[in-house]
Amino acid sequence: MQVFGIGFLVLLFFEIMSIVWAADWLGGGLTLLLMAASFAAGVMMLRHTGLSGILLAGATLRSGQNISLYQMLWPIRYALAAVLLMSPGFISTVIALLLLLPIKGKPVAAMQQTPFQTQRTTRSGTRDDDIIEGEYTITRPNGKPQDYIEHQSDEHSRSNKIL
Repeated sequence: MQVFGIGFLVLLFFEIMSIVWAADWLGGGLTLLLMAASFAAGVMMLRHTGLSGILLAGATLRSGQNISLYQMLWPIRYALAAVLLMSPGFISTVIALLLLLPIKGKPVAAMQQTPFQTQRTTRSGTRDDDIIEGEYTITRPNGKPQDYIEHQSDEHSRSNKIL
């Protein structure tokens, strides 16, 4: 954990130095404008995806299709890039732009690891493969469709079978 703390402090130092270097090279007004534009872009990206992007990654994982690691991690990378764009400094902006590059990987099924597998179960925990859902209409001999289903007692249906 100390490594992350030291790494964060080093990143913070380089972020401040990048702001100072950009202000020296471009001027204070243009540096402030670039930082404000970066922040606005990050806010718009985060509003565009937000938590739904991370949920999309989970849905892609649960779909059970042959997906690449890139497809699964893209929404997470997009949200992380948005947060990095919102932070002041140009090092985080460069990291955010690197995260947004369209780097594609092999499909998960082509990798040596076992692909992600899901099991679809109903609420009771068993599969109901023999149930076919659908709609039907009852048509009387006179050709008019019936909008309701009549309930007949068991005795009435038995008497019709005997006859």
